[in-house]
Amino acid sequence: MEDVVLGSVVEFLRRTPPFQFLSEERLRELAKRVEVHFFPRGTVVIRRRERPPEYLWVVVRGGIKKSLRSATGEEHVFEVASEGDLVGVLSSVDGVEGQLDDIAIEDTVCYAIPRRVVEELIASEPAVAQFFLGALREWVRASLTVLERHEEPGDGTFVLSAPCRAVARRPLLTCLPELSVREAARRMSAERVNSIVVIDNDGNGLGIVTDWDLRERVVAAGRSLETPVSEVMSTPLATIDADRLLLEAVRMMIARRINHLVVTEEGKPFGMLTAFDLLVQQGTSALFLARAIERETRTERLAQVLEHAQLQLLPFLLSRGIRASEIAQLVSEVNDRVIARVLELLEQELGRPPVPYCWLVFGSEGRREQTIRTDQDNGILYADPPAGEADQVRGYFERLGQWAVERLVALGFPPCPGRYSADNPEWVQPLSSWQRKFRNWMAVPEPQSVLNSLIVFDFRGVRGELALATALREFVRQELSHSPRFLFHVAAVSTAQPPPLGFLGRFVVERSGEHKNQLDLKMGGTGAIVNLVRLFALEHGVEETNTLARLLALLEVQAIERQLADDLAQAFEFLLGLRLRMQLDQLQRGERPSNHVDPRQLSTLDRTLLKEAFRVIGRAQAVVRERFHLEQAGE
Repeated sequence: MEDVVLGSVVEFLRRTPPFQFLSEERLRELAKRVEVHFFPRGTVVIRRRERPPEYLWVVVRGGIKKSLRSATGEEHVFEVASEGDLVGVLSSVDGVEGQLDDIAIEDTVCYAIPRRVVEELIASEPAVAQFFLGALREWVRASLTVLERHEEPGDGTFVLSAPCRAVARRPLLTCLPELSVREAARRMSAERVNSIVVIDNDGNGLGIVTDWDLRERVVAAGRSLETPVSEVMSTPLATIDADRLLLEAVRMMIARRINHLVVTEEGKPFGMLTAFDLLVQQGTSALFLARAIERETRTERLAQVLEHAQLQLLPFLLSRGIRASEIAQLVSEVNDRVIARVLELLEQELGRPPVPYCWLVFGSEGRREQTIRTDQDNGILYADPPAGEADQVRGYFERLGQWAVERLVALGFPPCPGRYSADNPEWVQPLSSWQRKFRNWMAVPEPQSVLNSLIVFDFRGVRGELALATALREFVRQELSHSPRFLFHVAAVSTAQPPPLGFLGRFVVERSGEHKNQLDLKMGGTGAIVNLVRLFALEHGVEETNTLARLLALLEVQAIERQLADDLAQAFEFLLGLRLRMQLDQLQRGERPSNHVDPRQLSTLDRTLLKEAFRVIGRAQAVVRERFHLEQAGE
């Protein structure tokens, strides 16, 4: 019995950051020293301004809220720690008093790890030390300081759904470009910050000087301390508007691999966000996952990080009211980082690429609309090789593609049944061959070939020389400008499958087979909208690949009527969210994620919204048929 209990503790901790980085032996050692604590509903686990018991708690079942009562007695709930979340981080690492009241919101069971055990892990495990002593500690201190400064901290929703202004550090430390690095360093030290923003006389942001800039561009480069900051600052300044969501700030930091983001108001620097500020929910953070991916060197450990993202991060974000499209974009950034890391490790094995290349992703990956990991759609675009080296260069990249797809399959990304992936030489080509491929598709547009090629038109560069993808996109845009027959066939394909809604407003479901009495939310729903919006984007030279971003770009060039664009955006958001909720439920039941749903199992509200989404698709298809005169052509 003892072994069974120990095994269950090990299995649980293995899925919980930062313990997922421990070896099997260390995990078992840790599990033997874990205590089980039970907190009845209403128990104050940590009381504000009091020293808590010296434990780090991992919630196994139940929940613990972090809250604060205002002077009027009103309670403000900042976070709720649920299964797999950590409670008591500050006290276990630094021994500080409670900053908020941590109260069990239901009968709660926790694994309790004594503080001395946490200290031993920090001393002996670098990954654990980095988690606790670096990012997490700084975030908790900074975030709590900001939240306590506000009289009305918000409605208790998840912090990533809050605007950036809610947690931006203020006042912002700034200086003029002629200030010396000596004085800049002195001011940074006095204010206990690791960056200073360089502005002009009108308050416009010019650049930023960080500890890294001082170390690498001044000290290591042997520059004089009297050098003006304008000569060592990093430019351009990475900024985000104060009213944008923190979720977008996280996505920007992951995508650009930056640690500082200047928050602006009316275009002027307003405050500062750092990576520490955005490492939220004690390890349930996409930014934490991205950092963990960049550090990892073993495929099996990468798989654990991704499993955490799929089984914990996605449900957590969805439960906090984050929109499905925003979750998809954030998860896409994490997936991009995984792909980049896999390729980086493979390049170390295979040697330096013989010519510049770019890893392309197609379909939902290319559109940043992947949530639950679906089939791989990818390829390799490489620079045209020198004369006489074509076979050698092709051999390198075909091997890279084969190995990369195999590694990604091992990480849980299924192979593509249609072989639209880099282990198929057809999708591993030099730039000239890719250009020829697109030209042929557009020159002789047959319905089936158009249908098969459409997902490739959503290509996006992820790793390598991204300028190659930009060059290919420009080539495609120019070819499309004089390929009206191809667009005609795209229009026909995009309207060939009507939404599954009958004349009398009844759902049209499958009558037999595996999905009897069900309908396909992808084929007749999100996929239909993707096809329609892609058509408009190709027609008007829009280079965005994301469906909602395409709609915004089309509105800017007045290529689509606003009401139709708004309706399509809302329908897409609803359908994507419904698919995500269904698939997460299926995963949690141990089932394979599916796009099919039995409408009878939906709530009355969901059925009503689903019918309206299908009607929007029908109206958009009618607009396309009229615009391209499909009825007159007999299509």
